[in-house]
Amino acid sequence: MLILGGMIGYRQYWVATGERAFLRVSPVDPRDLFRGDYVSLSYEISTLDLEGLGAKESFQPKEKVYVNLQAQADGTWKAAGVSKSPPGGKNFIQGVARFERRDSKWEVIVKDDLGNLHTLSPRWRPAFPIGDRVTFCLDEGGQVLNLFKEDPSRKSTCRGGPPVTGILVDRKETPFRLLHVEYGIESFFVQEGKGRDIESGRAGRDLKVEVALRRDGKAMLTALWIDGKVFH
Repeated sequence: MLILGGMIGYRQYWVATGERAFLRVSPVDPRDLFRGDYVSLSYEISTLDLEGLGAKESFQPKEKVYVNLQAQADGTWKAAGVSKSPPGGKNFIQGVARFERRDSKWEVIVKDDLGNLHTLSPRWRPAFPIGDRVTFCLDEGGQVLNLFKEDPSRKSTCRGGPPVTGILVDRKETPFRLLHVEYGIESFFVQEGKGRDIESGRAGRDLKVEVALRRDGKAMLTALWIDGKVFH
């Protein structure tokens, strides 16, 4: 009883004294049959663009990672840096590296029939050569959903936002490194039977969690927020 009471007291002290931060999340898996209902969480800071954060170091699996956090205008905190040692005088969260991988960002410039230039960022390598006439299908936010070379013998249509059609005039590849990190806060347990409800209704919702940060950067989940409604 003393040991259990001490554990509970320590965690309550951690929650009461730790720095509070809101992190954006998206649930990915609703149930653990052995531990009851839970929502499995993936964070914006779970995948880090090392070049974008100015990190020159490479990280090995299971190595400690310290991520600088910076408050945003919407109240959430985002990654502002990453290192192998605690950053002095800054808010940070401690995690463990899962793996590091290399990828590429693509940027293309399309000239439409009116002579306007459009800069687009598809998530994959455009296979068409410079000079081809190509249509880019976009979503409502302007992100590339699909692209195809114009073929007079076949009618191709786009769904979503307005397409961009024109001559592919330039294409640029920028290599970068992605670091995948775990923070020990990837599972949030909820009332029995509620996990699947939260998981199935997550699309289009404002999802974030509140965490308490210890002085060494260790985080503890304190609440899950869905469209302003809080779950403890």
